[in-house]
Amino acid sequence: MSSAAPADVVEVRSEHLFSGHAIRPVKLEAMLAEGLTQLTGEPDAGRAWRSLFGDDDIIGIKFNQSGAERIGTTPLMAQALVKSLARDGGFDPDRIVLLEEGPNAVAGYRTRPVERRYSQRSVDFGCGRDQFVGFVDQVTAIINVPFLKTHHAAVMTGCLKNLSHGLVRHPARFHAGGCDPAIGRIVSSLPVRSRLRLNVMNAIRVVVDGGPEANEGNIERYAGLLLSIDPVAADACGFDILNRLRTLRNQPGLLPAPQVPRQLQTAAELGLGAFDAEQIAHRLFVV
Repeated sequence: MSSAAPADVVEVRSEHLFSGHAIRPVKLEAMLAEGLTQLTGEPDAGRAWRSLFGDDDIIGIKFNQSGAERIGTTPLMAQALVKSLARDGGFDPDRIVLLEEGPNAVAGYRTRPVERRYSQRSVDFGCGRDQFVGFVDQVTAIINVPFLKTHHAAVMTGCLKNLSHGLVRHPARFHAGGCDPAIGRIVSSLPVRSRLRLNVMNAIRVVVDGGPEANEGNIERYAGLLLSIDPVAADACGFDILNRLRTLRNQPGLLPAPQVPRQLQTAAELGLGAFDAEQIAHRLFVV
């Protein structure tokens, strides 16, 4: 990677997000708006959305269904995103497509149904071939909304893996070698990288051990969102968060320092972003 301008990762946290076990929707919406304005430099969420998407875009929002029921944050994330895009950004919900949002997450918003098919053409990723889910052809722009979790094969799952293994027909084909180089190769393919506009990492409740599945004993409340254009930088910051949370639980780091998951280095080599802390501007805001 060159020493170009730092990759910007905006982290937003709130100690008031939770009311008991429940999440306050208004506070989550405020966190999202803060992240959008800080990331884009625009004065409000509406202008922030408009700096990222145009009137002709079909906006796809990619969630993660693995462990979603136990983590229990996807419906409110989906509602916050669709509500802000429609209310603040002025985007017709019919131009918004949701993937893996779960049943009834945005009932009443009339978003466009996702196409339940696969692309006719298979793609050679250099580590295997596969078809993309119909969602990829259906949309022109993607908002990537991963969980932050550990992963038994890839060490961690976040922005990169939510795209690589969540947008192909046969994800199990690409788990060899700790999912490397498959993660970087799939995300760097033109259909994915040309559509990716924004990553919003859901770090409200983080799976710090035993992922990608979730059980209550391995989930920590973090009450955070990480927003970035750069999926590699967001994952690098997420990896640091996982290790910090594990330290608080008296658990060892996921890898011996200063190692990072291999897919981050591969993705950086493929031009997807930066994983080196010196190249990342990680800014924290508390609301």
